Amino acid sequence: MTASVRVAGERLELAGQVTADNVVCLRQQGEDWLSQQSGQSVVTIDLSSVSTASSLLLSLLLCWHRAAAARSQILSYEGASPDLLELSRLNGVSSWLTGSL
Repeated sequence: MTASVRVAGERLELAGQVTADNVVCLRQQGEDWLSQQSGQSVVTIDLSSVSTASSLLLSLLLCWHRAAAARSQILSYEGASPDLLELSRLNGVSSWLTGSL
């Protein structure tokens, strides 16, 4: 399954499997969307349709996190799988993914 980014109202939905072949395109699509959300301080990324947790996915989310922070936006992630939450915990970045401090 290929990955896709889809705008759904005021949210961005990420679906499928992030791979080395599609991560750069997905990153650009997400950063383009973030740049269009300038009036919002909190923006939501829906991860419920992501099929596989991986370091590439985590890297993509970190890129989006940095891009949002540069615009004084806060990302809110919804629908992260238990595997992605565990991977983020193991890599020491779970606080921004879960919103906990």
